[in-house]
Amino acid sequence: TPAPRSATGAEDESLERLEAGTLSGGDYGGQDGQPLSGGDYGGPTRPAAPAGVSAIDLGDPLARSQGLRPGSASLAPRPRPPEDDPYATPGVRAGSFTLRPTLEAASGYDDNPDRRNTGGKGSGYYRLRGDIEAVSEWSRHELRGSVSGQIRRYLDLEDPGYEPDVDAVLKGRLDVTERTQVISELRTSITTSRPGDADTLTDVQGDQIERSHGATLGIAHRINRLSLEATGLVDRYLFDDATLVSGEPVDNAARNYTAYEARFRAAYELSPNLQPFADLSIVTRDFDENDGVTRGSNAIALRGGAKFEASRVLTGEIALGYGKQTPKDDRQKPVDALLFDGSIAWSATQLTTVRLTAKSSLYETTSTDASALLTRRVGVSVEHALRRHWTVTARADMEKRAYRGIGRVDDVTVLALETEYRLNRSVALFGSFEHDRLDSNVAGGDYTASIIEFGLRVRR
Repeated sequence: TPAPRSATGAEDESLERLEAGTLSGGDYGGQDGQPLSGGDYGGPTRPAAPAGVSAIDLGDPLARSQGLRPGSASLAPRPRPPEDDPYATPGVRAGSFTLRPTLEAASGYDDNPDRRNTGGKGSGYYRLRGDIEAVSEWSRHELRGSVSGQIRRYLDLEDPGYEPDVDAVLKGRLDVTERTQVISELRTSITTSRPGDADTLTDVQGDQIERSHGATLGIAHRINRLSLEATGLVDRYLFDDATLVSGEPVDNAARNYTAYEARFRAAYELSPNLQPFADLSIVTRDFDENDGVTRGSNAIALRGGAKFEASRVLTGEIALGYGKQTPKDDRQKPVDALLFDGSIAWSATQLTTVRLTAKSSLYETTSTDASALLTRRVGVSVEHALRRHWTVTARADMEKRAYRGIGRVDDVTVLALETEYRLNRSVALFGSFEHDRLDSNVAGGDYTASIIEFGLRVRR
């Protein structure tokens, strides 16, 4: 909560900033649900959190989501504030910006990288990742940018590709007045389809590339304790053509589409520790090609909830709502669902943090004849600091994916044990073991996989 203004000298004080995280809908398009994964593609600027507790944002229930991506991200623990963490990186000053670069190299073994039902061949791999974040240190306005890139190469597979994974986000905030801001964002992403996904063809040679580009423009205004925000978003999703192992080309042009979204959110600060809110999302999606079927949909989601903080050891955000997605093809039935989202962080001790998450999403699928994809995800993680420089985390994530219209239901379970050992402020060793399981009611859709990884991380 901003400090009260004095009766005199108010004109000399810095502009009172609105916290974007308390106004926006959360990790739009991000890989939420993995509490330790890096990168929030298109996510909002997060407000500062109490020591040992992470800031929490609920994701947009209508945003395109990649769901649980087992084995797709390495350990990246949420850091404590620098003043409380002797191993926190100070960053690099560059003019009026602070830069925080990170490089990491890792190698590991995946016993089923193709996520096959039977007969999967294991392979070792190496992984390289780089991240950089830049934040302005201006007294007014703000410019924040981040770029992260990763490649993974399997050593024992034929034509495995490099699984490129690149995210870039540029956010701007223009302080028009003390209580009014214009917020904007440009974003782009390059990733690959994961084996085992119903929207992805099997037996694809090399990488099947997916790209997305988007922009956001909105306005936020505060009236005493009431915060209001309205934003418009446009995102373009592109799927590159691929080649099967048989040599047959695959034309993915029919999967390309554009999404247009309007969001509205209101939050009221009953106290510094309790902020009820309500948000509304309206989305329409238009596909480039129809193939005899009118593809695309219109969707709406309405949620109400609250952000809370109890005794600075328990923080969270919970919401309950309703969503409905109506396909543009009259032959497909609308899909509606109860939406429940929650994210709670409990600092049980100064060394142990427990995180609980729940998320429901209703979004587009390119699977033939499916009218919508409804997912429900729950997760729990326990992070414990054996020493101030050594953390161990155990986590479990479970997700149910229901492809409405075709009757397919997939249950995904991810169990992981992860650790990070900081040698100093700049260098850390990390390792992880992860077990993935998918149970599907479609014959041949099941798989299990185990991944072990060790690496070195350098950051400033």
